[in-house]
Amino acid sequence: MDPDALQDEVDAWVRDGIITESQAEAILERYEGADDGGRSRAVVALSLVGSALVFVGVTLFLATNWDDLPTVAQVLVLLAAPGSAYAGGIAAYRRALPRIGLALSLLGSVLVGPSLFLLADLAATDIAETWLLLAWTAIALPTGHALDSRAGVAIGLAVLAGLVADLSGSGDSIPPVAFLGIALFGFADLQSDRIQWAYRSGGAALTLLGGLLLTALDGRYGGFELDPSAVLLVTVVGSLAGAGWLLRRRERHGATWMGASMIAVTVATGCALFGPDPLSETVAFLGIHAAMLVAVAATGHFGYRSDSRRFIDLAALAALAQTLSFVASTVVDALSGSLALVVAGLILLGAGVTLERGRRTLLSRLDGS
Repeated sequence: MDPDALQDEVDAWVRDGIITESQAEAILERYEGADDGGRSRAVVALSLVGSALVFVGVTLFLATNWDDLPTVAQVLVLLAAPGSAYAGGIAAYRRALPRIGLALSLLGSVLVGPSLFLLADLAATDIAETWLLLAWTAIALPTGHALDSRAGVAIGLAVLAGLVADLSGSGDSIPPVAFLGIALFGFADLQSDRIQWAYRSGGAALTLLGGLLLTALDGRYGGFELDPSAVLLVTVVGSLAGAGWLLRRRERHGATWMGASMIAVTVATGCALFGPDPLSETVAFLGIHAAMLVAVAATGHFGYRSDSRRFIDLAALAALAQTLSFVASTVVDALSGSLALVVAGLILLGAGVTLERGRRTLLSRLDGS
């Protein structure tokens, strides 16, 4: 069976309540090794590897000979790189080669950003990076939507996160990006079935990444600056609106995740802002990690209640990363030399075993439900 057709059918079954998301993932995994699916994935893999090799080869060539090229040739190359990738993608789609077309189109959306920045550098203009990131977002994100591609939308959302971080100005960009993630999670239901995953998973990943970065502020408490800018206000309002949207749709599990995550990011940010002396730095350190644990637990709970293996895996990965951050800020700093490495390694091994057991327990419950 065509994997794209199967994906569409499975998405429709989930939307209509016929099967759960966990059952949908099991169905897709069952047919992953089928002949058509295998050939499809082989085509996708070869297309992506081929695109990557072309990208690396062109990059190496230009890096070696860039200064020898006249300015006109440099401009033509920068315009032709993303343009030819998009043109090749369109031609592949017209020749009924959708997977090759997708790979080339995604390559084009990735090449747009470097081309814009290098063109601005060649023009020696004072165009702010914000405008270049905005232009890149305006191309990459619609490309993902037009292709109805999860990977394409994920690329666009990553550039959007970079834009929000840049717009944060003099203030710290971590809270606005984390709140952006919460907002993306909330409004995922407004997207098509195929790319809801990109918004929901991408939003959760940005939120957890923001929390992890806050835990890594050890030694910088009190120097943490938060500019009460319009960007922060917009992202906070967006996250609140997303939570309200989910509550209106009676999606309790999603709203619970958003509420817990908003509280966690807010508390962690407050702890980072008010930790200037040694005592409050310790309180801030513990408070940030406690808040992060709330976000991780909420992610695992959402995965369990919504029958989503991806969110359970995401929660386990975030918990392991937080453990690494905690160990690096405590054991490694308190001890020295080989002893610190041994103790830290033992702690991480124990945490990894515990997390994997917990993950398998949740997944087995999903399979048995």
